[in-house]
Amino acid sequence: MALTRYGELRNQLMRQTFPSVFAPVVLRDAESNYVPIPITERLVQCIWYDQRLNLDSLQTTDGRRVRVIFQGWWNLEAGPDFRHATIQFDDEPEHTGNVEVHLRAEDWIHHGHERDPQFNDVILHVVLWDTGSHRHLPRTRAGQIIPQVALQRQLDTPLDQLHDEIDLDAYPHNVGNHHGQCASVLRGLKKDSIGALLDAAGDERFATKMRRFARWIHRAGPEQAFYEGWMEALGYKANKRAFRTLAQRVPIAELQDHGSGVRAAILFGVANLLPTTILKSRDPQVKRLWNAWWKLRPEFEERILPAQSWRFDGLRPANHPHRRLGAAVALLKKHSNLMEKVIGAVESDGNPAKFFTEIRDDYWSRHFTLGGKTQPREGELVGASRSREIVANIVLPFVAAYAEETGHAALAESARAEFARFPAAPSNNILRLASGQLFDEPLAARRIAKTARQQQGLIQVFQDFCLNDKSACHQCQFPELVKRWAKP
Repeated sequence: MALTRYGELRNQLMRQTFPSVFAPVVLRDAESNYVPIPITERLVQCIWYDQRLNLDSLQTTDGRRVRVIFQGWWNLEAGPDFRHATIQFDDEPEHTGNVEVHLRAEDWIHHGHERDPQFNDVILHVVLWDTGSHRHLPRTRAGQIIPQVALQRQLDTPLDQLHDEIDLDAYPHNVGNHHGQCASVLRGLKKDSIGALLDAAGDERFATKMRRFARWIHRAGPEQAFYEGWMEALGYKANKRAFRTLAQRVPIAELQDHGSGVRAAILFGVANLLPTTILKSRDPQVKRLWNAWWKLRPEFEERILPAQSWRFDGLRPANHPHRRLGAAVALLKKHSNLMEKVIGAVESDGNPAKFFTEIRDDYWSRHFTLGGKTQPREGELVGASRSREIVANIVLPFVAAYAEETGHAALAESARAEFARFPAAPSNNILRLASGQLFDEPLAARRIAKTARQQQGLIQVFQDFCLNDKSACHQCQFPELVKRWAKP
């Protein structure tokens, strides 16, 4: 059967671009004509997710018995393919960590994982084919050998049949066969009762964030605590820690003693994000920052972040650390008293999100990176959706914590009330994972969790129970909690 013109072009391009990854496999039936089947890494991920393996006899490539207690949560972001898996080798204690999936054993080296710290916690390398060569043994950056399972002869069904049975487009959220034991328990609850349970869990998550801000306020004062909070939020998931560390090394009180141009140089310099090719750069912004930074550098030398603090892979261009830090500079320039403004907005039932959406910058509104290409259209530095997330996760719990610390009961109640009615955010990976685990239908959570409070409750349940359960649901206590919740 001939490939389509599209298929031929796709295969040519894939082989050129990813020679070590894409190589369609031809499965041949000895008694008849054969049909070529492209075996992709995603198919192997699906096989692992569904555990379509001879589990009773599963072995590593060096002959150790493997018991898969939990295959892990499918990771759609940068890093290993599955997180929080629990595996046992022979009679050893159970290991909890990450699982990486490849077509071939040598792909671990071809993809550079042995140099990537994100893969230090991998406890199992799952491949479809193994050459048997010791040259291809997967190792961490520290040189530790990682156990490896080759699936080729350990599948519960022939590979061509698995290819035909598995709907790649449905994974990981719409498969419908990966929900936990709690799904049957929740099915018996009324929608209002589930909503009330999620409200209570959301309030617990809010209280946890309040306690966190209370500790920060005690340590560094309210203005610094709030500054660290919104800086961390600008780092998104990939660079939260780096942004908060930067905020700690360059405190808000110190920045306020300088003009906006000097602030930018200090932040970019201490962040270690200034381009090193200054002499070749024609970008006036880069030159301005360097002209200010080289004078300031001796004062801040000991505070500069290591280059490896930052993650750049797997990010949308608009979320590049350069641009997010540019947004921070613009926010400081626009709102010198940001903490007072957000407190006032919560107190007066206003809209604190506007303080994050209304900022702009002549340079960063049209650039993703320092010295990068100028974009034809201006873009928001902090979009409306992200601003609402900052309000729900940072502003409201901070204001509530600050109000309690200062004895302002009415303000604390206003912050809690605003959180209770705050609209739901767009779905994300953890919400989809939680929904697929807790409910029979993948879209059930979208119908039930109508507010940010209930979404936060869903995340709280997922983190309290799903991520802490290492028994593949068999010993999870959440179903018991639901039963007790349902009792009068």
